Amino acid sequence: MSGPIHGRLGTLDFYNYIRHEAHTSIDFHRHTGYEIVYYQSGRGTTTLGKATYRYQAGTFTVIAPELPHDEHRHTDTELMFVGFDYSNAPVPLRTGLYSDSPDGAVGRLLKRMGTEIAGKASYYDIKLDCLLTETIVEIGRLTNSPAAPEPEEKLIYAQNYFQQYYADQIDLAGLARTLGYSYDYFRHLFKAQTGYSPMQYIVDQRMKRARQLLSTTDKSVTTVALECGFSNAPQFCMLFKKQHGQSPGNYRKHVEETSANWQ
Repeated sequence: MSGPIHGRLGTLDFYNYIRHEAHTSIDFHRHTGYEIVYYQSGRGTTTLGKATYRYQAGTFTVIAPELPHDEHRHTDTELMFVGFDYSNAPVPLRTGLYSDSPDGAVGRLLKRMGTEIAGKASYYDIKLDCLLTETIVEIGRLTNSPAAPEPEEKLIYAQNYFQQYYADQIDLAGLARTLGYSYDYFRHLFKAQTGYSPMQYIVDQRMKRARQLLSTTDKSVTTVALECGFSNAPQFCMLFKKQHGQSPGNYRKHVEETSANWQ
């Protein structure tokens, strides 16, 4: 598209949809206006100023004018991005990475912008005015309003995330930023809520799964360690013995003997 489109809250400078291959990147660059980058699919990292975030499908970044930012794609990534001039009032936009609402409102609005630009139906420029305004308002509601998730809801989300991805190498600082916290403050809130630090909670989830595998399968200790997210078998054995007072092998033997006695 050529030439700015004047919106009700700002001026749309550019819109694009693109698909990037895995293991590609773009170096630090900046724009004169605001930018929103919406990740429809893929995983990777993006650094906004000095803060690095892990993006995934359904997340988006808000980038302030003249802020250096980059992007590194770990997997194939589909994204939409828009740039616009905006005074940051009356709806404040805060730089960072955020999750879209459960119904994908921000993503839908950006897709509709693309449809209007591609089709150029009657009054499409006026329609774009409305869509840009709606997008800014929707992001403001997600990130600034009392309707945004309360700390307890965010901590429940973190617990569920750890329970699902405990075997992965989790970027705790990145998750904290996604939830709107510094890592230190996130760690403080999480421990106050659960009694565990985030890392302790993850290790506990790994240990639960390890005990299950040792009790119900004949998989080797090394296989169990790697499947549960431990770096190697010696690390797993050391932590297991510290927590349970016996090696994984002895634990399995004890479970087998106990089961035999009940038969």
